[in-house]
Amino acid sequence: MIAKPLSRKENGGAQSATDPSPADFPLGSPQSRAAARFRLQRIALAGEHLPHCICFPANEHPSFGFRVELETAARVKCPIHGDRSGTWGFLYSAKWHREREKIRREGLSPQFQKAWLASFPPDLWPAEEEETADGIYLRLKDGTRLVGEEFSWRKNRNAAG
Repeated sequence: MIAKPLSRKENGGAQSATDPSPADFPLGSPQSRAAARFRLQRIALAGEHLPHCICFPANEHPSFGFRVELETAARVKCPIHGDRSGTWGFLYSAKWHREREKIRREGLSPQFQKAWLASFPPDLWPAEEEETADGIYLRLKDGTRLVGEEFSWRKNRNAAG
């Protein structure tokens, strides 16, 4: 193993006592790439997530109250893995279920919380639900109004009558 010389100012920091880190070697060197591969393999086997990963854990699926929430979360890409949509689905849920889901989410893992906050930043979410004759709208904290659910049956009934 060829380590970086400690005589340089930026190389004098603490080094790992267990596994070599990619930072222990010159940038782009075969040793650095091998250490990175080893670290990623170890993380994958242990089921851990990288510090910058904003993917939802495989065993904790997100539940969305409205299709627009699913679409919002799907647009957010993980800086490490890219697309993080997995096998998400959408099924409209009643208001009482949406409220219960908020409580369930609070008890999930820190990785889930990180992924949720990446999709729904606290300066905008949670949205306030506004029910009108046409449907349910979501008003974000910045005032943006999104269509949560349109009552197409009401539109069809009004158009027919």
